[in-house]
Amino acid sequence: MSKKISDSEYKSYFMDRKKRKRKFLGNISLRAKLIAAGVFLILMIVFLAYTISGLPSLEQLENPKPELATKVYTVDGELLGQFFIENRIETNIDSLPPYLINALIATEDRNFYDHWGVDLTRFAKAMIKNVFTFSREGASTITQQLAKNLYKLKGKDENMFATIVRKIREWMTAVQIEQNYTKNEILELYLNVSYFGRSAYGIESAAKVYFDKKASELTLPESAVFIALLKSPEYYDPVRKKENSLRRRNLVMHNMVVNEMLSDEKYQKLKTVPIVTVSEKLGMVRSIAPHFMEYVRQQLEGFSEKYGYNLYRDGLNIYTTIDYRMQKYANDAVAKHRKEYQALFNKNWNWDENKSLLVAFIDKAIRNSQLYRNASAKDERAYIYNNLKNNKSFVDSVKNAATIVQVGFVAIEPSTGQIKAMVGGENLGRGLNHVTGIRRQPGSAFKPIVYTTAIDNGYYPAYTILNQKFDYNGWSPSNADSGYGGYMTLREALAHSVNVVSGRMTISEVAPPNKVVKYAKRMGINSSLPAYPSLALGATELTPL
Repeated sequence: MSKKISDSEYKSYFMDRKKRKRKFLGNISLRAKLIAAGVFLILMIVFLAYTISGLPSLEQLENPKPELATKVYTVDGELLGQFFIENRIETNIDSLPPYLINALIATEDRNFYDHWGVDLTRFAKAMIKNVFTFSREGASTITQQLAKNLYKLKGKDENMFATIVRKIREWMTAVQIEQNYTKNEILELYLNVSYFGRSAYGIESAAKVYFDKKASELTLPESAVFIALLKSPEYYDPVRKKENSLRRRNLVMHNMVVNEMLSDEKYQKLKTVPIVTVSEKLGMVRSIAPHFMEYVRQQLEGFSEKYGYNLYRDGLNIYTTIDYRMQKYANDAVAKHRKEYQALFNKNWNWDENKSLLVAFIDKAIRNSQLYRNASAKDERAYIYNNLKNNKSFVDSVKNAATIVQVGFVAIEPSTGQIKAMVGGENLGRGLNHVTGIRRQPGSAFKPIVYTTAIDNGYYPAYTILNQKFDYNGWSPSNADSGYGGYMTLREALAHSVNVVSGRMTISEVAPPNKVVKYAKRMGINSSLPAYPSLALGATELTPL
């Protein structure tokens, strides 16, 4: 028999059921919150670990190593050229003009001496302004910019997440830098690592590239030009964007007025000063002896692994034997005489008489062309070949390249072997070095070695040799002036470069070829020399060096 349930019991049952349900749901909600909090905490830990992993190490912070250009000097102290990945020369802050520092602080970070790496007030103001005006005002301090430049914390084509990570790393690194360095050390590092456009890293390189002077010699307007370039080396380029550069330069100086670093009266005068760079074709430091620079590079590359240095990053100072004045004279002489010989060659050269040679040159030029080498299909290569072969402008360019008179010039101090000047080619800059990389017959320039061999082995300058033609196993040299006579002394024969007398010396005991070769080796000729009598007339092939 069933028991009847009262209304109160019925209500109590359902009320308990609702409480149990609420309690169950509450437990689920609590667990969900705990799980969500745990997941969030894990994600934060992972994010923090990822962010910290991209920071520079303590050793890097304490010993920053910006890439420095290696400088090559002449014997008289002139800068001959540089080797670099980043064209950077270090300078000391004490050597920089005070107004350069003032211009930097007034424009980039007015609270530089009051913050600890990050300027939160400036950051907050910039964010508010960016939100309400849709602008892009920056708030990075000088220390933050240094962190970004020095440790490559730079962003390019990055998404929002990458930007946030980079900014946090930038902030953290800036704080660490402030803890490790004084304010002056931070300014010095900043000016030594910043990029000023046109391959110039650091204020010292920039001063050389733009104004051909030391950073310590910069005027206030010139200093302001470089502070302007920090915002955008391309947009404020003083050559290509002179108006932009002038406007930004004047703004930098006006900032100095606002910060009471410059009087308004002086500013009014300085803002009218034009920007005058050293050249309209600015760029990396050019050398007056580029082939010699390459010769030096080849020598030093061989030592880099042995001695543990990097020619392009370690900022070496290399002192050479080149004489700056002699090198300039050599360049002028080569330009003048090559022009004369080029005109003479062009006058006497006729391609109609050298058709087979032209065909060979054209064939080689086509096969070496990028267009031909990039073609994958045989039919495509055949089409390109025939098209270029019948292209008048292409053929003319091959003719011009093939008929350029080249030159190799080297001046050496005989008592030391030091190279005082070197010109390796007609263009003074690129291509084969015709002093070290080609072999030609030295001709009569070899004769002094023959005469040295004779005199060093007991034959006096007054020793006489017959100046008459001879035939030695089919070899019968002639005198340049076709003049022959009786006996001549060695002194006379060398003075007049008499071929027959020199030849008689090498077919006799006066200067036998095997002895001439030994003396040539002792005198610094490392090339292989055949011990033939024709050595007397320089018939072997040697490099000019």
